[in-house]
This record gives sequence, C-alpha cells and structure tokens, in this order.
Amino acid sequence: MQPVLVTGATGFLGSHLVCALLQKGYFVQALKRPQSSLNEFTFIAGLYFGQDQSLVVKNLEWLEGDITDYNSFEDKVQKNQIVFHCAALVSFYKTDRENLYRTNVIGTENVVNACLYNGCKKLIYASSTAAMGKAEGDLVTNETHQWDEKDKPSNYSVSKYYAELEVWRGIEEGLNAVIVNPPIIIGPCDWQKSTGRFFINGSKNFPFYTSGSNAFVYVKDVANAMIQLAESTITAERFLLVSENLKLRDFMNLIADAFGKKRPSIKVSSLLTQLAWRWFSLASLVTGTKGLITKESAASSLKKTQYSNEKIKKTLKFQFIPIDKAVKETVEAFKNKS
Repeated sequence: MQPVLVTGATGFLGSHLVCALLQKGYFVQALKRPQSSLNEFTFIAGLYFGQDQSLVVKNLEWLEGDITDYNSFEDKVQKNQIVFHCAALVSFYKTDRENLYRTNVIGTENVVNACLYNGCKKLIYASSTAAMGKAEGDLVTNETHQWDEKDKPSNYSVSKYYAELEVWRGIEEGLNAVIVNPPIIIGPCDWQKSTGRFFINGSKNFPFYTSGSNAFVYVKDVANAMIQLAESTITAERFLLVSENLKLRDFMNLIADAFGKKRPSIKVSSLLTQLAWRWFSLASLVTGTKGLITKESAASSLKKTQYSNEKIKKTLKFQFIPIDKAVKETVEAFKNKS
C-alpha cells in the first residue's frame, strides 16, 4: 500500500489522524517542521497504542518540511498519493494576522500546487466552520451558506476562507479534493492549547459561563470521517462534521460533571466580556505576553450558532460519537496525564 501523507502531523488533529491511519493499516508519511516538538504526538500515540508502539515504529516515517516554503515541501508529495492537509495556525490575536495568512493561505496554496504538480490521488483538507457563512436568525447553517464579510469574521476565519478558495481553485484545475469543516474539536491534546483549556478550567471548579452556543465534535470522528472520504469516490464537495450543537454552559456542565466538580454558576454578561478582553489587552502591553482573552474570542463566546450534520450522515451513513461520551473519555485522558 502506498504511504499517505499528513501535514500538521505533530498537532492535535494531525496526531489523532496519524494514529487512526496506523490503526487501519496505512503506512504514514508525517510532515513536521524541523523545530516542531513531538510531545503532543507522543502523548496521543500512547493513548492509541499504549506500550505497544510497534505500528508507530514500523509504519510511520517523519518527513521534515514546511508548507509555507514550497521548495521544502513540493517533493514530499508522491504521484497517486492521498494527502491529508491538517497543518494550520489557530489564533485570535491581532498580532498573528500575517502568520495566519502565511500558514493557512500560502501554506494551503503550496499544498494544492504540490498535489497538482505531482499528481496526487486525492487531497482531504481540514478546514473549519470558521470558513462557513451563517444562516440568518435561528436557522441552522449548512454547507450551502456562503461566507460573508458582513458577519465581521475574525482574522482566523478570513484565513481559513481564503485557504478554502485555494482548494476550490485546485479542484477547478483538476485536483481530486474534499473539504471538511469541523466546529470546536474536543479530545485528548496539549491541555494548554485550544480546547484543552476547557478541561483545565473544568478540573478547577471554574465558576463562569457565557450565553453563547456552538457546535462540537470528537476528534476521533473528524479523523474517521476524513479517512472514509479519502477512501470514497466523492470529490469536489465540502462536509460539516458536527456531532452536537450545545449551549456553552451545557458543554461546560458536562466537563464539570465528568470531573465531579461544581458546575459553573456565574453568568458573564456582554459588558463583562468586553471589560475582560480590554483588561487582558492592556496587561499584554505591559507584560509583553499574550492575554488569555482577546476581542475576537470574547465575541465568539457570546455568539449563538448551530450547524447541520445531515449531509455527512446521509452521504456516508456516518454515526457521530455523543459529546457526553467524548467528554468522559477526554477527562479520563486528562486525569491520566496529570
């Protein structure tokens, strides 16, 4: 079997995807930057394989390269190879605007060009609901809703939207590709980053919640859906990968319950979120470090969005893991890591 290529293989989603591919018998070529740490991958691989790392040793090859540097990446793609593009920067800091564009847009452009030039078999691109449009009012957003600048998107959202345009451009030029749009992905990870902070807070009787809502999905579901789409004849499509739409308070309650801690009980108003991001912004100017809350992340915590999963369920007969089960498994991993 020809090896598959995974970009972003040392990150959260990429690490889980590599392990899922290894479990299914694939030989995996995993791309990493020279300076990237393998700590998160090592932790996640331990959850999948325990002490028996034979599959990791035999069927995984690490390749060094950087998707933002075409010359270091172009020769990593082989003819008739399946490529999973997971490499991305997720940030809601204004100072990362250029880095977001370079990594998410230029990086994806380079991946698409390398796939076209080398004649890859198929590209599966991990985008985000951040690149989607929003349905009006209380309607549920699906794959037909187009991204709109009137929605005041974050710099991250803008970068993922333009990255998707690169994939669609590749499709127009003959590339066999599929885009997936997961919402908030949860699962065992580097707890200090991304959704890992939900679990750190939940383990400490975090008392605050906001009125927002969002969609959630277990990382194992995202990996499995990407593999199923890669193995299918489906092309030139995008799929929302959504397990459940939940109020943020209900999601945080699930985490608190799994830890046996108190549920959050103090509602944070819009005014308080605005004060919080301004305070952290001022503190970051003084300390030179990035604040925990930004204007964009504060606004996101108050938004009420819902996404449909009907397309992927009907197309692949895909069954999502319930979020309460995903939370319990993630909490167990957190406890074992602590």
